[in-house]
Amino acid sequence: MKARWRLGWVLTYPGACWLFGLRVSGREWLGLGPQIIAANHTSNFDPLIVGWACAREVHFLAKEELFRVSRLFGWLIRFWNAHPVRRDGADTGAVRLCSRLLQEGQTVVLFPEGTRSPNGALQPFKPGIGMLAILNRVPVVPMHIAGMAQSLISYWVDRDIVRKGYRAKPRLNLRSLACPLGQVRVRFGEPVMPLRFLEGRPGYEALTQEVEARVRRLAEQDA
Repeated sequence: MKARWRLGWVLTYPGACWLFGLRVSGREWLGLGPQIIAANHTSNFDPLIVGWACAREVHFLAKEELFRVSRLFGWLIRFWNAHPVRRDGADTGAVRLCSRLLQEGQTVVLFPEGTRSPNGALQPFKPGIGMLAILNRVPVVPMHIAGMAQSLISYWVDRDIVRKGYRAKPRLNLRSLACPLGQVRVRFGEPVMPLRFLEGRPGYEALTQEVEARVRRLAEQDA
């Protein structure tokens, strides 16, 4: 882990636990070598939650528009291992980038739904995650984030979804100073191993479906 990641996590994790009531379970399922983390996606703030929950250096894919918000913001997210990806079709460069990172022993975080869920309900996963796992022979660790869609931070950073009427401003509990921005829970599950899946679209889809099923089971534990 790079020193900046270790220092950043040590300095900010206690604050995240207080602000969001962040609770993490199943972190022991994360391995030491290359792996993919497959998480549900409900907020623009999800990558920070993932970083805190993983307690290790990770790499993300982010829509390329974010890197043009401002030069400072673009530099900042690159500093924390965000990599631009096009959303207007297949981005073969992103596939090659993820493969290179995995071959270098890194952890890559993917949101297989492809976009944020407006109402927080899990959407079908896209098969690209299965292809990456099988071609690179790396495990996929399922992860579920609960509570973000109902948090105050989501109301602030997901204004496009709020304007469409999917999310209302949550009520603040003024009698308690704990988790003022909402209560967020993260669960990791048992990894899906790629060795029993064949190369080719049927194998990619089968592995993806298995990962999705495990994320759904994690979600049921927070229902």
